[in-house]
Amino acid sequence: MRTQRIGLLSTTLFVCALAIGAPRSAVAADAPPDSAAGKKAKMPKEQEYSYIYDVLNHSLFRPITRVTDWPRLGRQATGNKREAANVDEHDQVRLPSTWWQPRIGYHAMSVERLRQGSGTNGPAPGRWKIVQAKSQGVTPGFQIKDSKGDRFLIKFDVPDYAELSTGAEAICTRIYWAAGYNVPENVLVTFRPEDLDIDPKATTTDMMGHDRPFTAGQLKAILGTIATRKDGTIRCIASRFLKGKPLGPFKYLGRRRDDPEDRIPHELRRELRGMWAIAAWTNHADSRGPNSLDMWVTENGRSFVRHNLIDFGSTLGSGGLGPRSLVTGTEYYLDYNVMLRQLGTLGLSSFEWESIVDPRIPSVGRIESAEFNPDNWRPDYPNPAYDERTRRDIEWGARIVGAFTDDHIRAMVEEAHYSDPRATEYMTRVLIERRDKITRAWLGTLPQATAKRDGEQVAR
Repeated sequence: MRTQRIGLLSTTLFVCALAIGAPRSAVAADAPPDSAAGKKAKMPKEQEYSYIYDVLNHSLFRPITRVTDWPRLGRQATGNKREAANVDEHDQVRLPSTWWQPRIGYHAMSVERLRQGSGTNGPAPGRWKIVQAKSQGVTPGFQIKDSKGDRFLIKFDVPDYAELSTGAEAICTRIYWAAGYNVPENVLVTFRPEDLDIDPKATTTDMMGHDRPFTAGQLKAILGTIATRKDGTIRCIASRFLKGKPLGPFKYLGRRRDDPEDRIPHELRRELRGMWAIAAWTNHADSRGPNSLDMWVTENGRSFVRHNLIDFGSTLGSGGLGPRSLVTGTEYYLDYNVMLRQLGTLGLSSFEWESIVDPRIPSVGRIESAEFNPDNWRPDYPNPAYDERTRRDIEWGARIVGAFTDDHIRAMVEEAHYSDPRATEYMTRVLIERRDKITRAWLGTLPQATAKRDGEQVAR
């Protein structure tokens, strides 16, 4: 019996040691873009990913499995968390990559180039033809073809919060493009309802998932729920359809098994783990699998999957149909740590969000910098890649955040074209102050421009 126990203990310790100290080389590297696998790859099947399942899985089911994941707990206890698996000898994202490209912080970027972002080619002049109603997300919208036949997704603001969702999308599309991610061309445009036509084959999806003809009555109903300007024009975001064939969202956990080039578990990718710092800066609490889209593209004679981030209408102070909750960024929808703390103190402990002040600017929503905590920001519910982040991942993201200068930030906010000057000034100041808090917390320094400005103020 003693021998059996010693043998069992030795085996257990050996397995734990392997789990704790698993080398990076145990994970397969990305396939190079000119690999044989890429040239002969078969297009993966389009996959759907339920919003509801994503919330339940990461709020209820996965936290339970994490508590019983002994190798992970062992790595945490020993301070030996698994580092990102797709970095090179300089601790940078291994290139080439279909997820991320080095831009700001790696190459000089002018203010004008940042204003352009991923592109400024909105719909061509002329009438729009509605081909399908928007079926996902919380904001109203529909798909159109412009006079050239190019396809766009059109998204709107709601009446009480004009410019809120579209402004957030205009700003954050530029931020995430500059930070290196693949994003759509999202352009602010205006149109008149009388310039819309309905394609005879246009459809909408009902509550049961069935396609139905899209009618003039349904168009009237949509237009009745969105913000309209005094001159009768409607402001919207025109999101150009991404090139290629859609394959559905990617997940922040595991791999896409039918993609031969997707060889690294997504929760071990530096660009996804390090995105936590950028999400904290932009209050992108909606950064989750369903807000992504894989596309099968062919370039230079090679076909492959490109991974895109989409839908930035619920960033900054926007919750899509209205302002973000004051709770956003301080706790999950279902936050067990907060629940246990409240239970242990009989509900007497204060909440982190209680001291947050609402700016009361409708086009800005609820985002602030005074109480922003750069050490413990959280999305709406747990993100697997964020959960696995290490300090090296966060520092990688923080360096990108710190590369945005004050001029860069002001230029991006100006591209939201807020009609209220207070909104432009407030959003610019908040993003600068949140940036400074992130770089100070994780890099121990301030961006050069901020440090110089602070030094001049002290000297005066």
